[in-house]
Amino acid sequence: MKKSVVILMLVSFSFSSYAQRITQLEETRIAYSPFVLEETDNPDEYRYNVSDSFAAEFTKNPMAFMESYFDISKFIEEVKYKDYDSYLVRFQSSKGFLEANYSKEGVLNRTRQLFKDIALPLAVRNELWRQTEGWSMVKNNYKARGQGKLLDKELYRIKVVKNDKSKIIKIDPKNINEERVAGM
Repeated sequence: MKKSVVILMLVSFSFSSYAQRITQLEETRIAYSPFVLEETDNPDEYRYNVSDSFAAEFTKNPMAFMESYFDISKFIEEVKYKDYDSYLVRFQSSKGFLEANYSKEGVLNRTRQLFKDIALPLAVRNELWRQTEGWSMVKNNYKARGQGKLLDKELYRIKVVKNDKSKIIKIDPKNINEERVAGM
C-alpha cells in the first residue's frame, strides 16, 4: 500500500509540473465586417455583398454606410500590387447596389445607386400621398448618381394602383417643397 501511495504521489507531481508549462500563443485579431468580398470576372471591379443584418442600414443611406465601414486606403494597400488607374467598388444587397469609382490615390470620383422596393423617406412619402391620395403603392425604384460625395441626380419612380388603374409617379427629392404645413 505504501508503494502505491508513493507511486501515486510521484505521478501526480509529474502531472502538476507538466501543467505549469507556459505556452506562448500568436496574436489573433478578430474583426467583423458588414460585407463580404465576392470575386468578379472584371479584374478592376470589387464587389462586396452586404450582410442581411446590415441591409436596412445600407438601403437607408448607402453613402453613409460606405463611409462608416469601408476604408479606401486599406483597400488600396491590399491591392497595390495590381497598379490600377482607378477602382470600381460595388456594395450590393438584395434591394440594390451602390457603385463607387475611386481614383488611384483614393479620391471618390463618382457614385451610382439603384435600389428597388425600399422604404421611402418621409418627405417622399408625403409628396406621394399629396399627389396620389387614395392610391396604393405597388413598387418603387430609386436611382441616384453623383460626383464625389454629393448626389447630382436623384429620382424615385413609384408605381401606384387604384381599382384597375395604375400609373407611374416620378419624384425628385430636390424638388419637394417641405414648407407645407397643412392643405385644404
